[in-house]
Amino acid sequence: MYKIGCIGHAGRHGEFFSRIFNQHPLFENYRFSYVFGEDEPLSLEEKNQRFYHIDAYCSTVEELIKRSDAVMILTIAGETHLPYALKVIEAKKPVFVDKPFATTYEDAKAITDAARLHHVPIFGGSTLRHLKKLDEIRQLIKEDTFPFISISYRADPESPLGLYPYYASHIAEICMSLCGPDYHDVTVSRNQKNVCSVVKYAHCSAVLMTTLDTELVNIHLTGKKSYSFDLNQDECYIDGAARFIQMLETGQPPVPYEEYCSSVKLLEDITRKMNALAW
Repeated sequence: MYKIGCIGHAGRHGEFFSRIFNQHPLFENYRFSYVFGEDEPLSLEEKNQRFYHIDAYCSTVEELIKRSDAVMILTIAGETHLPYALKVIEAKKPVFVDKPFATTYEDAKAITDAARLHHVPIFGGSTLRHLKKLDEIRQLIKEDTFPFISISYRADPESPLGLYPYYASHIAEICMSLCGPDYHDVTVSRNQKNVCSVVKYAHCSAVLMTTLDTELVNIHLTGKKSYSFDLNQDECYIDGAARFIQMLETGQPPVPYEEYCSSVKLLEDITRKMNALAW
């Protein structure tokens, strides 16, 4: 049995993945086995309510890494991802780094550089970018020319918990997935809690919008023929887990590392310019 460890108590991602692997075993011979967290203090009863049928709770991150065959870093705070990831990578264990992959370009680069140095495959970021519908959208973009590609999703720039990057990271990563990492400029405007960013490429412009008026991922392709998609996100954790398992079985990372780094840089650019606006 391939045993997966989880770093992080807070949020619901650990709950979701524990149920995918343990309650509804969609992936034979894989188990969500161990949990360690220092981001949110939980009693044993609270841990058992959040995580489904875990084998053991570890007292240190070193214990979790030693007992696990692979590790998922599911802490909400992106600034914690680099130190945890380096420990896992140095132990030669494959790693999943949750969204936001990192909070700075330098941290993202340090994670991917370490993975290359130690020949350890890494995966992570937004699970929304792995929705199966996006494969169809990417194929359309390969077959035709679309000067404008718009992506919108729900995020609050005034989140009292500072979670705007946590949710806006989805559209930054989807932008990388559809348009590539080589953007050359970003402009940002804001109307109340609605933020619009125009990401400029040599071949197209991506219009990224965050708003509280949608619950779905909305994608529009504008060209001689135009297409509109509302993506149901219900399967994103299963689709993301499937790509993670694919990486564990093949040893091949499913996402180019440059896309992780560029999506973090893009989100940094958007957040900096948004915060500079006189609003």
